[in-house]
Amino acid sequence: MMRRKVLSLIVLCGLAFVANAVTAEAAVKPSKTETIIMVGEMCGGCVKRITAKLEPMEGIREVRCDLKAKTVTVVPEPKMTLSPKTLWEALDSIGKTPKKLVGPSGTFTEKPKS
Repeated sequence: MMRRKVLSLIVLCGLAFVANAVTAEAAVKPSKTETIIMVGEMCGGCVKRITAKLEPMEGIREVRCDLKAKTVTVVPEPKMTLSPKTLWEALDSIGKTPKKLVGPSGTFTEKPKS
């Protein structure tokens, strides 16, 4: 009986791990125009600072922050392409240096050159 419970617990933990990995992977697959930026840590205060920094920028239609996934999704205005370097620098300037940036211009794990 005890062995069965332990085995069930191990299986449940494994399933939770896989589900979490799938969710994290889905979080970094943007649409053709969106840019998704992963940051190390994010709290409610971070969301306010990130939103206040990015929303007023030219060409940005929407900014969505996901606390659980620690991601920022940036949606451009129609027919606009956002500069990955500009987005990276904007977050860096408020102390939220990106861990990874994925968008139409490619995937970056360090500051893009353009």
